[in-house]
Amino acid sequence: MDFKTHRSTKAFRVQLVLFVACITASMVSLGLGAVSIPLDVIINSLFDLEGPKQTYIIWKSRLPRVLIALMAGASLAVSGVIVQAIVRNPLASPKIMGINSGAALAALGTIMFLPEMPVTYLPVAAALGGIVAAVIVLFAAHLRQVSPARLALVGIAVGMVCDAGVDYLLVTAATLEISNPLVWLTGSLWARTWAHVHSIWLPLVSLLGLTMVLSYQLDLQQLGDQTARGLGQSTNKMRLLLLGVATLLASISVGVVGVIGFIGLMSPHISRSLVGGRHRVLLPTAALVGALLVVLADAVGRAIAPPIEVSAGILSAMLGAPYFIWIMSRSQKGQSA
Repeated sequence: MDFKTHRSTKAFRVQLVLFVACITASMVSLGLGAVSIPLDVIINSLFDLEGPKQTYIIWKSRLPRVLIALMAGASLAVSGVIVQAIVRNPLASPKIMGINSGAALAALGTIMFLPEMPVTYLPVAAALGGIVAAVIVLFAAHLRQVSPARLALVGIAVGMVCDAGVDYLLVTAATLEISNPLVWLTGSLWARTWAHVHSIWLPLVSLLGLTMVLSYQLDLQQLGDQTARGLGQSTNKMRLLLLGVATLLASISVGVVGVIGFIGLMSPHISRSLVGGRHRVLLPTAALVGALLVVLADAVGRAIAPPIEVSAGILSAMLGAPYFIWIMSRSQKGQSA
């Protein structure tokens, strides 16, 4: 067995293990909450073989949020992979590019000023906010020469402005009006329904499929502009396309689950340590890792002190912040060595 075949076999095994872990975590998540449901009852409820109470809880309450957690986690992770390839910095993420903050500002404004708007429009509003933030970043970074370092620096500045806008909306709103927005901002999957699932599954699945088509272009992006041009890539145009895909993936996810930090940072790192940096295998692996992390965060948040729920965004931040510090310390050791 040559090295390439061995590497492909290892990647397939890793992805298979992660897929099984996602299914297992999803089944466990379906049983956790204010009402604990055993595994055999969950399986029977999925096939409509249980009583109306258990079937209602599984189908109407918990299954939609598990599906949303899987899709949002995968999308945030893949968005992180794309941003890191564009910026050529392993510490980059959609948050650093200002995408998450722009989406959060637009979605929060929609929640507060248009409370009667159907939930299916919230991902659209978030996507528009993320796109506007990305466009501002591009123009501020000089569109014709979109250097990775400049993108990151301008993205941080735009993100800070959007975060200030979020704070302003919360401070100026009436106390009774900010309870739901505050829960949403912490990255919560509470009260997610099939309407939310129907509003995001098609665009997210389509965009995730598109990233696989563009996996080779991501490999070229990491080689540097000069090398990528020599291999036939129009670097600026491809960077714009990839940034657009990353923006939509992150923004649509933020519109449904709120701001769940560090998924776009942790998942690519974990995946690279498992399967390497080739994007053809890195992208699906990161998607599985991101999906698993969000499902686990949501499940643990419901299991800590039922019926009280701890938001998935809070738990991901508690795990992600130490992980980020560890990555930085490791990179500094590598530079000093």
